[in-house]
Amino acid sequence: MNRITPLLAAMCVSSALVGCSNTNNDNASASTETGSESLSGKVADGYLAGATVCLDLNDNQECDADEPSTTSTSGGAYTLEGVTAEQLASAAILVEIVVGETIDEDNPGVAIDRTYTLTAPAGYNFVSPLTTMVQNEVRESGLTPDEAKASVQTKLGTEIDLADDYVAGSSDETNGAEFARLHKVAQVTRVVMQNNIETVKQLTDGTGVAFEDLLSLIVKQVVAALDTISAQVDAAGESFDPDDVVSSGGVDGANVDTATINDDLAEREAKRSATDVSIAEVLTSGDSLHFFESDEYDQGVVDFFYGTVSADSSNNVTITRSIYNSSTESWDADSEDNADTYQDCILDSGAWNCVSDSSETITVSGDSVIVKRGGLDASKEVITGISVDLTGKRIASFADDERYEYVLDPAATFSEGATGYRLSFVRDSAIHVIFNDNVESVSECWEGSASSEGPFSPTDTWCNNVFLRTGDGNYETDGDAATTLSQLVSSTAASNPNDPSDIKGTELYGRDISIMAEFVSGGVANYYLVDYREGSTTSLSTKYTGTWAQNTVDTKVIMQFTLPAILITKGDLDDDEKTQFFTVHDGYVRRGGIIPAGSSNDNQWVFNNSARDQIKAAFDYSLLTDLEPCSTGDIEEGEDQSGVATGGTSSDFIAAAEACSASSFVSADLTDQTFVSDFGVFNFKAAGAGVFVGEVGGEEDSVLDFTWAINSAGHVVINTSNTQKGETTFLRLTMAKIEVNARQISLKTFSQEAGTSAAVDQAVGEVYGEVWAIKLPQTQHKKAQQLLGFFMFVNR
Repeated sequence: MNRITPLLAAMCVSSALVGCSNTNNDNASASTETGSESLSGKVADGYLAGATVCLDLNDNQECDADEPSTTSTSGGAYTLEGVTAEQLASAAILVEIVVGETIDEDNPGVAIDRTYTLTAPAGYNFVSPLTTMVQNEVRESGLTPDEAKASVQTKLGTEIDLADDYVAGSSDETNGAEFARLHKVAQVTRVVMQNNIETVKQLTDGTGVAFEDLLSLIVKQVVAALDTISAQVDAAGESFDPDDVVSSGGVDGANVDTATINDDLAEREAKRSATDVSIAEVLTSGDSLHFFESDEYDQGVVDFFYGTVSADSSNNVTITRSIYNSSTESWDADSEDNADTYQDCILDSGAWNCVSDSSETITVSGDSVIVKRGGLDASKEVITGISVDLTGKRIASFADDERYEYVLDPAATFSEGATGYRLSFVRDSAIHVIFNDNVESVSECWEGSASSEGPFSPTDTWCNNVFLRTGDGNYETDGDAATTLSQLVSSTAASNPNDPSDIKGTELYGRDISIMAEFVSGGVANYYLVDYREGSTTSLSTKYTGTWAQNTVDTKVIMQFTLPAILITKGDLDDDEKTQFFTVHDGYVRRGGIIPAGSSNDNQWVFNNSARDQIKAAFDYSLLTDLEPCSTGDIEEGEDQSGVATGGTSSDFIAAAEACSASSFVSADLTDQTFVSDFGVFNFKAAGAGVFVGEVGGEEDSVLDFTWAINSAGHVVINTSNTQKGETTFLRLTMAKIEVNARQISLKTFSQEAGTSAAVDQAVGEVYGEVWAIKLPQTQHKKAQQLLGFFMFVNR
């Protein structure tokens, strides 16, 4: 389906009419009163006995003393007593492992020795690592539970209901193998969560970081890596062991990125401290709203923009854009190309009113900021917002556009007066829209790929027809453009259809998928995924069922249907494509979308004038160009035929550093700084101390201290040691500074290791030129800055 993009899409915030928005599904805390209802179910990785189970009434992802709770028993069984229907309908279920007491029946008789937390959406009674990911999608992405479940199902490549008990399901004759596979995926995600929770909690203890933020970040990363986890589970075969899968490194993508976790935590902390604000008052006070974005074109060339939303003396609001001119190193006025002829046709006052992107108006009326398309009341949205004091917060942490992170000084912070806003858009009623490409000729439809005659050919320059499948099994009778809604309705459902020609109805399209839709008399809708493969027979896959209804809205007869959540996810459909409709207009059936009433947001930061100026001051276009490593004098380490270590010496390193024109380090280059290399993240503290967390000698999530000093040559010498299986290895990394800017540092490094501290002096090792990223000073985020990535002296 075509996009709906009004002028405010320039800042990707006109939520109802832009596919970038998320519906706001935040739940208020449920009452802590007692009731007469109960909830029984099971908790599992394998079945968990001796775990705490509660209703998370305040949505903080912890079982609090005043929340209904119980302890699970054998088989993972639990019953929550004395709860109300309201609590059951609104509160997530939470499971906390009691270290030293909870038993995972996958390992009978062995108490769990590392903590983790599981959740499930309200309405579930089975709680597992898989339902935890579903609930996290609800919290993080603003999805409904069904949409969240479909999202996780799609990532897992399964049709199994994630609310089902996969332990019991493993004995199912039909789906037992798939339930067993999901059990294995759950086991791996549990290990990943344990690893991450243990490390992150240890390093943030005492900093005031909310556990719910840490858990959400951890689970969010696991969800993002689900396809990798599934592939590794499948590859393990009969030798599957969850700890082996994780320790193999195959699912490292599921680990929290410790190089960016500080930014994530800072933003979450900011949202937590946000207060409601009148956007009308902001605009009429002489201040403006600013948003920053970029665009990449022509073999990686990037344009950087910022937009300004401001009100004039008549309270009319305009949006302007400025583009960075790298030649003059200035921000110049930018005019967007409005050559696009596309129109949204919005139902208002009994008529379809076609309006272009540029027809949007934004006005201030009293305490409200109102957005309309073409002056149509039916398109009205009211902008509301929250504000955050950004003083002292790192500027790059609030760069929603990832390309801006490369051109902002990573150490720059906001000063007093900087304010950030998050905007929401409220609709009193649903908006019904049909889509009109409004091209000059039929040959331009579908980006010029349309045929001007024959079946499946657009009838006019709307480029929006609904093409019929007759269901007679003959492709040659398919492809006429529907002229009535009744043509789309089948009296009976198709019986065992083999391909789309066997079904009466029409095809719908998402991103890279085709859906055959059958609308059966009486209100049943059946949907089949169509598998078109070049050179092979077209086939149908799983059947999904929904409903449809014929309604009259503002005098227009529409045939309305909502796609099943799993198809919405598979098709990567926008908000206006979830609930669709057909209607007859200009002699043909057209397809349209419904933007639901309610509130939605864009999850993008916008800024006041002061914050804009500070962001511009931190902007440095030259940072977009990476520093180059100096490879002169590089020497690899290895072994000769006798097994004796080979590599560079200290003299080789000194000569290589001189050849690369190294300069001397000073303490200020390192103190309270974090450097990110391709093999790890270093955190340097004052007085020659340092900390790293990550993989050392094949062991993940290790926490080791190191010492550092600047020698007489101006090189930094880092020393540490690591003990594994009773054997200690002494490790040294010496660094020479070649070149540095605000974002990166080019180094020549020399790595050595030996069995004694004295032997390190004479050990040979690798001499290597490399470029590391520079992250924010540790003091800006207290102990949370100690969250480091992988530091690999061994097995580098």
